[in-house]
Amino acid sequence: MNRLVIDLQLFNSGKLAVVCPITSQIKNYPFEVKIPDDLKINGVILTDQLRSLDWRLRNLKIVDKVPEVVVVECLEKINTFIN
Repeated sequence: MNRLVIDLQLFNSGKLAVVCPITSQIKNYPFEVKIPDDLKINGVILTDQLRSLDWRLRNLKIVDKVPEVVVVECLEKINTFIN
């Protein structure tokens, strides 16, 4: 499964990554964030399924980078249910 890394500083400095899963099954749920069509991965980011994982054990690789506006939208949606 593809994932969006939320905290790149944490990702770069250690072995933990804070991620949101990505799915190609678009259901138009309020916490989905659409990935732009011009990227290598298509679908939506599931911001309500935020988790941390050891990226070294999972062999995570960066495949593409979403525009900053997508990251901001993800963080805003995450913030609504964390606070």
